[in-house]
Amino acid sequence: MGTTPFLLQKHAIVRTDSQELIREHVAHYLCPHRMRLFDGPRLASRLSAVNFDQLAIIELQYGANVEIDPVEASNVYLFRITLEGQGTIVYADRQVSMVQGGVTVTSPCQGALIQTSPNCHNIIVRVPRHRLEQRLSCRLEQRIDLPILFDHYFPEHYPGTVFLLNTIKYFARITDSLHPQNAPHQQIKLMEEYLYDSLLGLFMNNYTQRLSGHPSPLPHYVKAAKTHIEQHLKQGIELNTLAALVGVSKRTLQYGFQEFMGLSPKAYFTQQRIKSVHQALLDAPRGYRVTDVIMQHGINSPGHFSAQYREVYGVTPVQTLQSNRAHTTGNALANAFP
Repeated sequence: MGTTPFLLQKHAIVRTDSQELIREHVAHYLCPHRMRLFDGPRLASRLSAVNFDQLAIIELQYGANVEIDPVEASNVYLFRITLEGQGTIVYADRQVSMVQGGVTVTSPCQGALIQTSPNCHNIIVRVPRHRLEQRLSCRLEQRIDLPILFDHYFPEHYPGTVFLLNTIKYFARITDSLHPQNAPHQQIKLMEEYLYDSLLGLFMNNYTQRLSGHPSPLPHYVKAAKTHIEQHLKQGIELNTLAALVGVSKRTLQYGFQEFMGLSPKAYFTQQRIKSVHQALLDAPRGYRVTDVIMQHGINSPGHFSAQYREVYGVTPVQTLQSNRAHTTGNALANAFP
């Protein structure tokens, strides 16, 4: 067993030598998994946990040589700080060491085996995939087509590592004085969103460049097509016509957008039109309906558009219109659209 005190010792869930009992608790607080014990010390496990709205912080030590095999349905990101001991995360193409002070990240779309030594003591932030993707979508103001993939390991003195440990300690202090279920819902939501934004910004991932606001220089044809799309959001686009306008083949245009913008020309058009509708709803004068804004943008499938809009902003167009202070929130006409 390790010697490092538990940060969440006031939130103890279980201490047990039962393999089945600890597996059930870890499955509940982290993710479903298979568990194997190897030769060595007997199991002497310990688990503490704090649940917020969707986020959870789990502190875990098995006290034995253990292998964890998460099932494919595990739809969470796990940000793991190793406070003591060591372990290994085994991917199909590499192995990543868990070392004291470092952070390892496992993503739901990358299968991995997790092997821990008897004194391996981890504190883990569990982040639901859909919440992190929704937050990223909101930040980029576009739908997310590819899963978020984080680098696997960050050393002890990496800025994100220091931030994560300090944030966990801060959350622990709050929960020591105020039970999460008794905290104001809005306060919890803001805390979670702050953490999601920080994880996306501080830990390298496949969206880091786009979040930094410094994308790669665009080829002239991508820049020209981008400008044309932005100027014709209410008319729609035909890919063949757009390619001809900028002087390249349809295939070249699609490849250029995917390579330099991270999405297809059609997806970029949809993204910009959603942003335009969003701003129009925020600026709408009193008496304007959602349907007025929608139809002005040439949208013929309002129900489908509403679903796309909600994916990006997390609210419906009606809710955005009602947040417009210049608009009469009680106006029944505003609610003529889902």
